[in-house]
Amino acid sequence: MLYQYKREPLTQEEANRVANACSSHEEKLVVWALLDTSLRVVELAKLTKDNIDWQNHRLMIYGKGGPYGKVSKHRIIPLSAWVQPLLEGHLGLHDSLKIGVRTIRRMVKQVANRAHIRRKVSPHVLRHTFSVFSPVSVAAPHFPCFPVFP
Repeated sequence: MLYQYKREPLTQEEANRVANACSSHEEKLVVWALLDTSLRVVELAKLTKDNIDWQNHRLMIYGKGGPYGKVSKHRIIPLSAWVQPLLEGHLGLHDSLKIGVRTIRRMVKQVANRAHIRRKVSPHVLRHTFSVFSPVSVAAPHFPCFPVFP
């Protein structure tokens, strides 16, 4: 059997360092959204105004999975008080996120380098980090992942 690389999630301290290393609005939007919503890169890149329920503070995502193809699974993701203002600010000016998948990957890598994280950090690692520190997760500690956001 071939060796399969296992993506280790970031620790809480590393996640906070990455979150606080963002220098632009776009970086903050991308990194915080990935850390706080567990979106896939493609789902984040395709995010539009139509996917957001502003009144109920949630995202409605048609993503990977489901019985009839790649985009048939419907998920509802709650928006936190950290991510919603960032999305409101960006989507108030634009109809969609307008950031490509490769740009998001490059952005996450640059922010992780700026935060002095030595291991490889990808958007998928941020997704794993959310699953570990999510209050819904069985393996989660009983504290939120990002209490030190500015």
